[in-house]
This record gives sequence, C-alpha cells and structure tokens, in this order.
Amino acid sequence: MTIEIIAFLGSVFIATTLSAKVYERRNDVLYGPYIQGRDEQHSFKSLMDQLEEAIESSGLRQSLGRVGWKVRNVSYFASAIIC
Repeated sequence: MTIEIIAFLGSVFIATTLSAKVYERRNDVLYGPYIQGRDEQHSFKSLMDQLEEAIESSGLRQSLGRVGWKVRNVSYFASAIIC
C-alpha cells in the first residue's frame, strides 16, 4: 500500500512539473508567440480556453490556491529527501 502511494505522488509530481515547464516555455519570450511572424494561436488554444472557463466558473482557482498553500511543505520534504 505504501509503494502505491509513493508511486501516485511521484507521478503527480512529475506530471505537474512537466505541465509547468510546458506552460513556462510557451510563455517565454524566446520561444512563445511573441516573436514577429509566429502565429499566436497554438494547437491547444481552444482546449485551454474551455478549461480556463470551467475553472473560473467552478471556483476551483481559489480552492486550488488554498490547497497549494497547505501542501507546500510536501515539496520541502521531498527536497530534503532528495538532498
């Protein structure tokens, strides 16, 4: 049972990290749509707009912010284990 919990948390951590890196790179000035001649539309724009509307309408943004604030110590603990 313990190994499943660790595997689940690890996969969630990896998925979140990869998602954050993709979002960061997408909004980066050197790689994003800010360079002249690049198309501002990307392939997942409509999906991202729908997801943003769903999050705003459900009030998840505030809830996720509170949860993120409460579980921030998990990342500190994980960093201590890795080091």
